[in-house]
Amino acid sequence: MRTKVPMTNKDVNLLRLKESMDEIIFNNIDTSQNWEKAYSSLSELLDQFVEYYISATQVANGETPKVNTFWMMFLDIISKLIYFQSLSYYKMQSEKSAKVIEETKDLFTLAANCIPNVQKIVNAEFLNEIANSFEEIEQSNGVSFERMILQKDNQPQECLKHFANFVEKYKI
Repeated sequence: MRTKVPMTNKDVNLLRLKESMDEIIFNNIDTSQNWEKAYSSLSELLDQFVEYYISATQVANGETPKVNTFWMMFLDIISKLIYFQSLSYYKMQSEKSAKVIEETKDLFTLAANCIPNVQKIVNAEFLNEIANSFEEIEQSNGVSFERMILQKDNQPQECLKHFANFVEKYKI
């Protein structure tokens, strides 16, 4: 006997956006390191996620969404999207100014803070990847960065609040 899991259009759209993100990462980062194309394409996807989040919070009278499977999947995708878009931004810069470094570190921190239940193995591996990139640009030991995020152990509702703060700045 099979159990059917009902899927809504928003679930399907989220899965399509994730597939688009995965394709961009594979084609422009993993295989070709085409940082400009990756940054441009990932920025367009990020715009769509921000627009969706804004419309969802408007429907909820400005309230942060309640955590459910959809929002957990949203956080999983958005943490990766922010990280890879930020990595692309950093890698495409010919001159790594202090401003570029700070912006990238801030976005890496945001991506890490959007990982729900970071202590789960699959999430810890992704956090380790972010920490290694953080270490690369800061030229220091990323262990303290990773430890800081692990100690916070942001729960999904906190992750959504981190993203909400980003959206407020992003809209400007």
